[in-house]
Amino acid sequence: MTKAMMREPGQRVAKRSLRCDQTSNLCCRKDYYVDFRDIGWNDWIIKPEGYQINYCMGQCPPHVASSPGMASSSHTAVLNLLRAHNVQPGGQSCCVPTHRRPLSILYFDRNSNIVKTDIPDMIVDACGCS
Repeated sequence: MTKAMMREPGQRVAKRSLRCDQTSNLCCRKDYYVDFRDIGWNDWIIKPEGYQINYCMGQCPPHVASSPGMASSSHTAVLNLLRAHNVQPGGQSCCVPTHRRPLSILYFDRNSNIVKTDIPDMIVDACGCS
């Protein structure tokens, strides 16, 4: 295990999450706005009219996927180090959400009541390699 991966209990490794740009080919977060009209949800969702959904895209080569800042977990970092050293055959890392947050909505329920709720895991804030 590298020094970068060894840390005191309770100490967290900062997750490095790149926002995609036009030259990005490594794992990054692509900003994307969805309008509820485009998916037919505007007839029951009152607010918001849409939201910044975002998604993950890009490559996770072994040297990136084994980095504690880009790996989605310590397990992933170790597994990718094993792959990089040809100890663990097969499989590849892929770019996945590592941090998501909820979306608050106002909507009409089946009885036409107005309801406020928070839907978990709707907005991707950060991406990393699995």
